[in-house]
Order: sequence, then structure tokens, then C-alpha cells
Amino acid sequence: MRGAVLVWRAAAPRLWHHLPRLIVVNVLWLVASWPLLTLGAATLTAYAWLRRAVLEVEDERREGASVPEEPYSSLLPLLRRLWWPGSLWTGLNVALLVPLGGLALGAARSGTLAGTAAGILALYVAWFWLALQPFFLDALAEGMPLPRALAEAVQIVLAYPAYSHFSALPPLLLAGLAWWFSSLWATVGVTALLLYWACVATGDPAPRRSRPVRDVL
Repeated sequence: MRGAVLVWRAAAPRLWHHLPRLIVVNVLWLVASWPLLTLGAATLTAYAWLRRAVLEVEDERREGASVPEEPYSSLLPLLRRLWWPGSLWTGLNVALLVPLGGLALGAARSGTLAGTAAGILALYVAWFWLALQPFFLDALAEGMPLPRALAEAVQIVLAYPAYSHFSALPPLLLAGLAWWFSSLWATVGVTALLLYWACVATGDPAPRRSRPVRDVL
């Protein structure tokens, strides 16, 4: 829980500071994903670029290196490299979420105890799937094959359940805001979510608490 709160605090100023770049990449994402078949590749590309342009550049500058801003021109090579894993990511999402949606809908209509239990199970699996997305995308962006990337993401969620599950709350809040403000996704919603996921994937799931002075002495 504490690690998730720290990630929320770290992500907020980054989202605000890089808002112009988020808007530009969000518009490019809309153009690239318009045919729908390119949705996964465009999403994974935007994630990998934002992680590099914001987090990795920030870390290198903190270490004293003189690093220029990541150019938008690097998006196209990334798109070519991540086309296939991004497409597989989309296919896996559709293959899992469509049956889960049907199960939840059928359970809501059944009105039976078994149907209610099935609906709760479907909702939790969907929540679990949302919780592992940051780690799944991060592993794919690193070049891991899809089965290995998925296995690693599942292991992380199981190892740090509180961190990963609480980190899934802001995406739900963002989805709620997008429901009320339809222009949000078209302007900055997608890239804000992806940058937040990059912060989650690279954050510390179990930060150490500082010891009281009396314990140190």
C-alpha cells in the first residue's frame, strides 16, 4: 500500500511536467491506432517511448549525464520493433476480456448464488489482469517474448499483491473521468495512463521505512 501511494505521488508531478509531450504522443497514438489492427503496436510503442523519454532520461540526468530530450522521430523505429509483440498483446487482451465480460453479464442476469460467485470471480480476474498490465507492457518493451513477459508480470503481482492491486486504482479513476469528459482520451488520457504504468513498473513495491531516531541510537 505504501509503495503504491509513493508511486502516485511520484507520477503526478511527472504527468504535469511532461503534459505537452503527453498530448503530442497521445495525438500520434490516435493516428497510429486508427485502423484498430495497429492498436496494440501503437500502445506498446507509446509506452516504451514515454518510459525512455521521461524515466530513463530523468535517471541518467540525475547521475550527472548530459542527455538531450528524446526525439519524436524515435517513435517510428520503436513501432517497427514492437509491432508484433504489441499485436500479440492486443490479441491476448481480447481473448481474455471478451469471455470475462460475457461471464460477468451472464452472472448478473442469472440471479443465482452460483452466478453471483462466477461474476465475482470474473471481476477479480479482470482486476488482476489490470494490475499486471504495467509489468506486462514493461517486459514486452524490454524485448521479452510474450509468454515469458506474461509469466514475469504474474510473478510480480503475486509477489507484491498490495502494491500491484492498489496501483490499479488510478486507471479506474481515469476511466471514470473519461466517461464524464469524452475529450480526455483524445487529448492526454492514453499517454497519462501509460506514463503512470511506467512509474508503477519501475517503482519500488516495498520501500523501506525510515527507522525512528531512538531505534538508531
